[in-house]
This record gives sequence, C-alpha cells and structure tokens, in this order.
Amino acid sequence: MGKKKQKTKLRKRGLPPGTLVYTGDRDAHPAHVLTIAYNEIDYTEINGFDDAFLLQHKEFVRWIDVRGLTDTTLIEKIGHEFTIHPLALEDVLNTGQRAKLDEYENGLFFSLPNLRFDHDNLEIIAEQVSIFVGNRFVLSFQEDPDDTFAFIRNRCSESIGRLRKKSSDYLAYSLVDNIVDGYYLVLDDIENHLGQLEENLHTNGANPVSKARIFELKRVVNQLRQRLLPLRDAVTRFYRTDSELIDDANRLYLRDVVDHVAQLIDGVDNEREILAGIEALFHAEASNRLNHSMRLLTVISTIFIPLTFIVGIYGMNFDNMPELRQPNGYFIVLGIMGCLMVGMMAYFKVKKWL
Repeated sequence: MGKKKQKTKLRKRGLPPGTLVYTGDRDAHPAHVLTIAYNEIDYTEINGFDDAFLLQHKEFVRWIDVRGLTDTTLIEKIGHEFTIHPLALEDVLNTGQRAKLDEYENGLFFSLPNLRFDHDNLEIIAEQVSIFVGNRFVLSFQEDPDDTFAFIRNRCSESIGRLRKKSSDYLAYSLVDNIVDGYYLVLDDIENHLGQLEENLHTNGANPVSKARIFELKRVVNQLRQRLLPLRDAVTRFYRTDSELIDDANRLYLRDVVDHVAQLIDGVDNEREILAGIEALFHAEASNRLNHSMRLLTVISTIFIPLTFIVGIYGMNFDNMPELRQPNGYFIVLGIMGCLMVGMMAYFKVKKWL
C-alpha cells in the first residue's frame, strides 16, 4: 500500500500549485455525494450534487458530504460552486497530511484523520477527512466510502439536539467532535490489548509472541500519538480563531473538543507508560527464566563436582593404591557417591534451590 501511494504522489511532481491529483490508495471506490439542506423547520436530503437544489435552498444551511475522492472533476466542480481556494482543494486530495486548520477569506479548512483499529494486524488504519466551513455551508470530504457521519445526519434529520437551530459552524464542530470521539474507541481497543498482553506475561512468562506484540503495540501507540499532537494544535486554533464564521456562543463546544483531545493525549501517554512497564516485566521474566536455568545448571554442576573428584582420584594409575585391591571397592565407592549425591540434593531441597 505504501509503494502504491508513493507512486501516486510522484504524479504530482512538477505540477503547479492547486493541481488536483488524488494521492491516496482508495482508487477502487467511486465517489458518492449526499447533499443536505436544513433549517430549524425543514430538512431535505438528495443523492448527488445539484446546482439547482443549492440555489433553491440558498437560505438554508447546506451540507455536501463527499465519500470517495477519486472523482477530481466532481470535487473541482464543488469547489468552483462554493469558491473554494485551489490550495484547499489540493489538500483535500493530498491525503496522509497531519491535522491542520487553514483560514481562507471565505471559510475555514479543517483536515484531520479518521482512525480505526485493526485487531487482526494490530495497526491503525487512517483515512483523511477534510471539512470546509463557510457562510451557511459545510463541505466534508471522506477518503473512504464508509458513512462516518451517519450519526450526525440522523441527529440533523430528526432534529435531535441543537444542530438544526445552529448555523454551519456548529455543524463543522459536530463533524470534528464525531471523529474525535472515534479516537476513544481506538484508545480503548489498544488498552484491551495491553491488558491481555500483561495477563499473558503473568500466565505464560516471557515468550517470543509476547515480545513481538510489545513492539507492535509500541508502534501503534506512537502512531496514535503522532496523529494526536498536530490535532491538538488544529482544534486549539479552531477554538481561538477570530473568524466571523464562528459564533461566540459555540466556542464553549469547541473548547470541549480541545479538552477531549488533551484527554486522549494523556491516555496515550498513560498507555506508553503501561507499555514501558510491560516491557520491563518481559525483561524481568526473561531474566528470571535465565536465572532459574542457571541455578539449575549450577546445582547439577555442584552435585557432580565431588563425584568427579572421587572418580578422578581413583582414575589415577599409581601402583600403591590399597583401595584398588578391595574385592568390593567398586561397590563401596558407588555407594559413597550415591549417598553423597542424595545428601546434597536433600540439602539443596531444604534451601529451596530446587
């Protein structure tokens, strides 16, 4: 997947700024557009992008949700209709960016990743979501065909909460908040894996499988932290912006998103500390296992040292060794060696070395 994205990005090389080229790797998914117009009294939703529909509902809050970024002609048409700056449209198609907030003359452009956790492969799958909020309109661009904003659309259609009573800035806040809430699910999934890993270490001790999972989860946690740090800066700018598009009454909700991102970063840092503890536990278990093996080998060596000493004495080739002429000397020596071995094993057992 990485090589494919790299090849796609190479197609932008040498092109002028604002050239629309999709750099992601979801080429197999066609674009789907949903156009919504609403106010406090009415809600209308159609499939596709219709200029006449937008003109008819000019006094409504209009929300165009694009799922799939492969149709660059369609995205260019939407951008032209709402006078979106070419650099903003270029950023919509230039996926894999860090979260950011850019301010333009006619609106605010918010780019952030939507994350989900792959339990089977222990990796974070990210899609880029771009949101442009202007005067009574919001454009949202999702890289994947999944309906990420289904809950927001349901709240809007059934007039649940404040969404229908507010303007486009509150809709943009709701979309950002919906994505940030999804980060909690990723954080919980990682925490569950950490708990299972810790339990496995206590149960089965240090093993190669646990070692591999430790490093995989470290990579995942670091990736999540790398995603969250620029997001904190972006939502803070969203909260503190001087744009006239943001109603001061809604800044309290934006501050709540800032708090959520700060909580998520604290959660990630906590998971990094837990991972460091698990890694230390793994090394301690491995050391204990090695120490146990070395202790067992030491006990065995200690038992055989006096036996080897006895055998070495009677293996000498001197003529004047009276015990060599004893009729039962062989059995006597074996008996002494056996008693010595049993006695030493009993002593080690009492000392709890075995």
